[in-house]
Amino acid sequence: LDFYINFDTKRQKKTLKKTRKFIVDGVEVSVTTSKIITDNDTKNEEMRFLRRQELRELRLLQKEEQRAQQQLSNKLQQQKEQIYRRFEQETTSKKRQYDQEVENLERQQKQTIERLEQEHTNRLRDEAKRIKAEQDKELSKYQNMLKNRKKEVSHMSPLSQDGFWTFSKEQEFLQKQQQDLDSALKKIIQQHKHELATIERDCLNHKQQLLRAREAAMWELEERHLQEKHQLFKQQLKDQYFMQRHQLLKRHEKEMEQMQRYNQRLIEEMKNKQTQERARLPKIQRSEAKTRMAMFKKSLRITVAAITPEQEREKIKQFAAQEEKRQKNERLHQHQKHENQMRDLQLQCDANIRELQQLQNEKCHLLIEHETQKLKELDEEHSLELKEWREKLRPRKKALEEEFARKLQEQEVFFKMSGESECLNPSTQSRISKFYPIPSVHSTGF
Repeated sequence: LDFYINFDTKRQKKTLKKTRKFIVDGVEVSVTTSKIITDNDTKNEEMRFLRRQELRELRLLQKEEQRAQQQLSNKLQQQKEQIYRRFEQETTSKKRQYDQEVENLERQQKQTIERLEQEHTNRLRDEAKRIKAEQDKELSKYQNMLKNRKKEVSHMSPLSQDGFWTFSKEQEFLQKQQQDLDSALKKIIQQHKHELATIERDCLNHKQQLLRAREAAMWELEERHLQEKHQLFKQQLKDQYFMQRHQLLKRHEKEMEQMQRYNQRLIEEMKNKQTQERARLPKIQRSEAKTRMAMFKKSLRITVAAITPEQEREKIKQFAAQEEKRQKNERLHQHQKHENQMRDLQLQCDANIRELQQLQNEKCHLLIEHETQKLKELDEEHSLELKEWREKLRPRKKALEEEFARKLQEQEVFFKMSGESECLNPSTQSRISKFYPIPSVHSTGF
């Protein structure tokens, strides 16, 4: 056995010589170094080379993963920017639409008010002229009547002075005409105020309906934007985990491929080692057989003094038969040992594969659990954000309705004060010309 070990060890050793030549002071000098290299050193160097190759493959795979993740990150960022720009455009467009409708309504209201004011001014002026013309005729008749009466009274009583009475009657008649004119103009003004109040009230109601519809549309748009943003973030999260799963599967395939190559190398090394052992065993056995036979013959001559050649041949024959049987047992033992080694190695390789598969399955399971947890957290954040938005929406609606009610109340108060304000002399320029440029009654000369 010692001879077998020494013989096997000698075959595993090799000598590596390196010669370096260099010039020192113009003289060429050579230095030779030698290094004993065993099969284990060669095997370790080969294993280091293969391991470096596997690490290079993993680094390349990692670079591909980082590049793919960066591309996905850029894509997701572009999606976010696009959807935010679209949200802003939709919001601006919706506001512009309702602002345009409100602007059109206000412009139509302004045009209607200006038209009514002009019509009212013309009507007031025409009515004042008509009433004044009629009053002028009535005044002329009344003055003629007073003159005739004055003549009659003068014939009956020459000494009577009725001038003051005539002037007094004429002033009373003028005051009554002025009151009638003011009353007629007041009626027209009150009708105009009522018409303006109705138009203003209808316009304000219509404007508030537009503003209410605008706010409702904006609230609906905000809610839809929240939903769309949540769906986008959710889909982006799924895309990220889909890439992670895909990359994890590729990494697992690479790990499995490396594990299978590693197992295959172990099997090939075992097969080569067993092949070398099977090839060396007959040589070792022949060398051992010669040595043992020589030792047996020598011991036979020493132990047995008187032995015949036939007895010696018989002893040698028996020893040779025993040696043959022993060598056969060695070969059977080696065969059984090789089978056991290969079986144990195959079991170890299968165990390595199963352990790697178990670790990979656990990683996949953890990734799926992490994705599920992240999706759940994202849904909870969206529900909380939507709840907070709805809670803030109620006071916004309340504030809007309160503002509308305040505007309506202010309008009602304004119209009430305007309606209760009496125009003491609507025919005078100081009162009427502020709103309606009509001529004064006294400008006629009476």
